[in-house]
Amino acid sequence: MSEKQQWEAIANHSKFIELKRRKRNFLFSWWIISTIYYLLLPVISGYFPEAFRVKVIGPINFGYLFILSQFVMAIGVAIYYAHVANKTFDRLTKQLLEALQ
Repeated sequence: MSEKQQWEAIANHSKFIELKRRKRNFLFSWWIISTIYYLLLPVISGYFPEAFRVKVIGPINFGYLFILSQFVMAIGVAIYYAHVANKTFDRLTKQLLEALQ
């Protein structure tokens, strides 16, 4: 079997199709959520600038907390992706490799 035929066999395998579908759905949905959350910063600061004048703790206002929350969200998404990848994507990859041998 040539290398091209091997790659075609992998691409047409049901486990690979499932893995690709799950990864695409996961990544696309989190990309949309992250983009909307990221774009909230310029929208809120542009349309509701008074929100960034609200003091929360001493000199720390809502704006600072919102900006910091974006870092927290990015780290949270990375941790969640690692969890899903280890639990689901790696399992499907292992099943695919076992089926191809």
